[in-house]
Amino acid sequence: MTQLNVIIILYVLGLLAIVVELFIPGIIVGTLGFLAIVASIVYALSVGRTWMAIAMITCSVLLTPVFFMLWKGVLVKYFANTRVQSDYRPSSTVSEDLEGLEGVAVTPLHPSGIARLNEKRYDVVTEGEMLEKGTPIVVTDVSGNRIVVRRVE
Repeated sequence: MTQLNVIIILYVLGLLAIVVELFIPGIIVGTLGFLAIVASIVYALSVGRTWMAIAMITCSVLLTPVFFMLWKGVLVKYFANTRVQSDYRPSSTVSEDLEGLEGVAVTPLHPSGIARLNEKRYDVVTEGEMLEKGTPIVVTDVSGNRIVVRRVE
């Protein structure tokens, strides 16, 4: 393989790695791509292919805005989460008639766990205290799918 082929292959592999980084974010592939581009330019200069190094530098400078426009304009439309918090609805809601109901902790509540209320198992959370398994509890608040309990006095 000639020096010119090595330079071109290294440069193209660097560009491809940067394009892959656009689709699979993580910094390693993009960094390796950048290093491959720099290595191809340095190698071109070291073997006396100055015109090739200048062409690759020019191409890199011209392609940089294209990569940013591609990343900002096209990929954000397909990969970004554009939903807003106001559109959020809990996956399930618990009926409000559980408030005041007594039950028992099925698992340790540190401060969340599972409790048995009306012969059904529910995910519950305490008001901050840690309760052991088998502790009698009472529901103090129900909000959406969150059930808050405390120890029965």
